[in-house]
Amino acid sequence: MYENLGITLFEILYFPKLNRETIEKYISFTNADLVFKAMKKGKGIFFISGHISNWELTAYAYSKAFMSRLNIIAKSQTNKGINRKINKYRELCGNAIIEIGSSLRHIYELIKKNEIVCFLMDQSANPDYSVYSDFFGVKVSTFSGPSKIALKNNTEMLFAYGYRTSSFKYNIVWEKIDHSDLTGGPNENNIQILTDRINKSLEKVIREHPEQWLWIHRRFKHIAK
Repeated sequence: MYENLGITLFEILYFPKLNRETIEKYISFTNADLVFKAMKKGKGIFFISGHISNWELTAYAYSKAFMSRLNIIAKSQTNKGINRKINKYRELCGNAIIEIGSSLRHIYELIKKNEIVCFLMDQSANPDYSVYSDFFGVKVSTFSGPSKIALKNNTEMLFAYGYRTSSFKYNIVWEKIDHSDLTGGPNENNIQILTDRINKSLEKVIREHPEQWLWIHRRFKHIAK
């Protein structure tokens, strides 16, 4: 994990020189057609992901390769100087950073315009604004906002992640998190089921690439007793 984190930090420093040609040489994309199909429905798209491999590169490469902006929900860093620097690098490709705590109205405005909003779902959530969902056999507090909004607005939800290969190239993958069977809107049962599906997708990828997940996050800070 620490090797992965070191590689990630050095790659982020290279972002100002990272052009589309380099991305096409070192990064491949799997199931990108899911994004275009979802876009045609006009209900906006949620990219659900976690701190897997170089999560910053995953977002950066998408924007460069497909000439499309991502709106990324991100937690601000404690150090304001570092926070400004990181966000500057994140936005070099045209992506927009939305700090956690911003108005929900902004998210609704974005999906109304059929834009893409990204959520990293592998951090511990405040129990007052979350649901407890199974993750590696433990009921952990998990952000429920994306599920509520998706169910209310019929927004497409795609699990998006990248992983580093043994040759130090990357593959970025999309998998659909289907909720078409959850009728009745954002009721308590539907929110629980959809949030469980999100955690199941995260756990599956972490099991496949355990060395590329950021284990030092306090993911198990709030658990159901």
